[in-house]
Amino acid sequence: MKFPFCFLLLLTTVFSHSQNSGSFEDVLPAFEAYSELPREVAFVHLNKSVYIKGEGIGFKTYVLDKDTKKRSLETKNFYCTVTDSLGKVIKQQMIRIENGVGSGVIRLDSTFTTGTYRFKGFTNWMRNFSEPNYFEQVLTVIDPEKTDEIAPVETELSVDAQFLPESGHALVGVNANFGAIIKDDKGFGFPFLEGEVVSDNGAVITGFKLNAFGIGRFSLIPEKGTAYFAVFRIANKDFRIPIRYIEQQGVTCTLKDLRDKLGLILNAKFNNSWQKDQDFMLSIHNGDSIKAIDISFRDNPRAVKVFPKSDLYPGVNVITLFDGSGTPVLERLYFNHAGITIHEATAPEINFEADSVRVSFSVEGIDPKYWNSLSVSVLPERTETQESHHNLASYTLLNPYIRGPVEKAAYYFSNITPRKIYELDNLLITQGWSSYQWNTVRNKPPKYLFDFEKGLTYKVTFNDKSTNEFFVSPTFYNDSQFITVGEEQKFFSRDHFFPINDEKLGVAAVDRNGIWYPPKVFVQFKPSFVPNLGLSELSLLGNRENRILKEAQETSAFEGFYEVQMLDEVLLLEESKKKRIEKISNKAVGRVEFFEENDWRRNMWLSTYLSSRGYIVNDNSGTFSIVARTPNSLNNARPAIFLDGVLLTDFSVLYRFSMDIVDYIEINPSGVGEGIRGGGGVIRIVTDPSKLPKSSLGGESLVAYDIPLTFSLDKRFYNPIYNNPSGEFFNSFGAIDWHPNVVLDTEGKGQFSFLNYGLPAVKLYIEGIVNDREFVSDVVEVKIR
Repeated sequence: MKFPFCFLLLLTTVFSHSQNSGSFEDVLPAFEAYSELPREVAFVHLNKSVYIKGEGIGFKTYVLDKDTKKRSLETKNFYCTVTDSLGKVIKQQMIRIENGVGSGVIRLDSTFTTGTYRFKGFTNWMRNFSEPNYFEQVLTVIDPEKTDEIAPVETELSVDAQFLPESGHALVGVNANFGAIIKDDKGFGFPFLEGEVVSDNGAVITGFKLNAFGIGRFSLIPEKGTAYFAVFRIANKDFRIPIRYIEQQGVTCTLKDLRDKLGLILNAKFNNSWQKDQDFMLSIHNGDSIKAIDISFRDNPRAVKVFPKSDLYPGVNVITLFDGSGTPVLERLYFNHAGITIHEATAPEINFEADSVRVSFSVEGIDPKYWNSLSVSVLPERTETQESHHNLASYTLLNPYIRGPVEKAAYYFSNITPRKIYELDNLLITQGWSSYQWNTVRNKPPKYLFDFEKGLTYKVTFNDKSTNEFFVSPTFYNDSQFITVGEEQKFFSRDHFFPINDEKLGVAAVDRNGIWYPPKVFVQFKPSFVPNLGLSELSLLGNRENRILKEAQETSAFEGFYEVQMLDEVLLLEESKKKRIEKISNKAVGRVEFFEENDWRRNMWLSTYLSSRGYIVNDNSGTFSIVARTPNSLNNARPAIFLDGVLLTDFSVLYRFSMDIVDYIEINPSGVGEGIRGGGGVIRIVTDPSKLPKSSLGGESLVAYDIPLTFSLDKRFYNPIYNNPSGEFFNSFGAIDWHPNVVLDTEGKGQFSFLNYGLPAVKLYIEGIVNDREFVSDVVEVKIR
């Protein structure tokens, strides 16, 4: 349940309206209206970010509720697109989301060439919002037949240096923290750079040192009439950058981390008394809920507030100060780690099984009664193909709240230390205002235009209706249906339809004698195409330029790719079929018989088959009757018959019923579970018209309709292997394996295997959700030899 707002008692009085408060009293209700619709946020774990043409982009999608961080149970459809550098869509897919996760593979086929691409993932619901809740990442693809070598290009040195005061601006005479960020023209920071802050007369005021991503901090008390500069040296070139945003009047904000509390110091300087006498409001929100307190500078130009971290929101808190006119005058982002849990994987154990390596690892602190799901990418130890800047935690907890791209954001959310917490705060100082724009919050709340999608909906409209009975064939995820419509009914429809790959919708009309014939209908599907997200593209960082390819050779594994892929699919199909038969048989009360494609019994009538199974059947003159030879009840020898899950009260539909569409039949002579109806036992018939010979499928009775948009089935992941004579290329750019669906057992342990290529070590890139809302984001090295 969401509350409009709540009030904090933090060394101040309870928020109350004064004579000027009406000017900003719309902020809280406006935010509540803006955040009323729930948000989803998506993260896609890609197996890597630099690919060789012919490989597959293996991916696992996590769709979470933005507020609770739990998996979203509303969305079932997830769209993926791959676009080239000109924005042209090269590949697109729709995958099925179950329990907030889904996975797939996009093959980098002949439509790809050497270049940079963007992978984007989103749900239909996300189209309602202007916030960056969708997923987007830069990919590099290399065509070995057309690329001799990609190496860093020598360009003129370009430096983007910014020195941003905490909360937006500094005041003369007031101590201020400045965030420093120095990047190149591609957005990558200059690592471990050192510099000084000097005044216009050349005096050194302070120094600064940047971290591995070109970000740091320094403090400064600006003096009136003095200009300040940051001086530093890169590649034997000196830079002198002016430090701006120093004002004579206004309000500044300084945060102090006090272990379990957060201190907030507000300093104000005004030239006019009316500015000092106005009311201010301080709000704190996380994009879903908001809190507010009254701030006044009438009696003291400094206001100090102390917030218990338990009163803040877990994750990003957006702190905004509004003046008496309702104008936001400063904003500061703070990340509250209290309430956020990010697990690490334990040191893996390995065992050798023939040509494979089996890896076992665990995650401590999980409760087996809660849902969990992990994905693991296995890459060489010295890989140069994993350049992703985000992991699941950083993309979910940080990215939706900031405007600019962050280099190696995953660094701040794995193996967390006090130093990383400090560096993350430095990063937030350099981000300036959050992605939530108050003009949009107040004036452009999102409209409910796009639904949560849960599969497809199809509508079958009658062109010439000569019967009220219709049959719809089954698909991989949906059972077959016998549909009876009313006399005046002009169409029938079905929701939650999940066709896969090249499946078609089969429809047949059934007359009163049970004879099937082609229907005269018009079929429509929704959705019928991958929609346009309609949002501006995120500002993204690409992959650093490294040596990518030199003298790469295709191995026989790649030359035989299609044969291997076909074999994998056959083996998987057989495995899936075996598990399905086992699952159905275990659930059945009676005996189950399956009818494969080459089963001679598929040429029988159903009546002939049942006659051989202990029943007396009459299948003549348009009627079908059946009784058990040895009934359980003297008063009722007729069996209860279920056809595709529907209990038949009229057996006429079984007249001259062909076995060529029967998938399996379960016969329970005892009739257990059906009471008096089961005197003659229970017969369950499950059909699958796809078993018809292809010439019959679209022939005289069952008409197959094309489905314009289907779900992509998660096929077996396979990567070709490239190498050069020295093996160097494989050790840095080869792919090992991809495991999108690793589930931890009741002891918190997970297992998977990959082929042993004789490498000394590999890295596991592990992402996932455990305990229903806690993150696993870790990179683990595994020594093999």
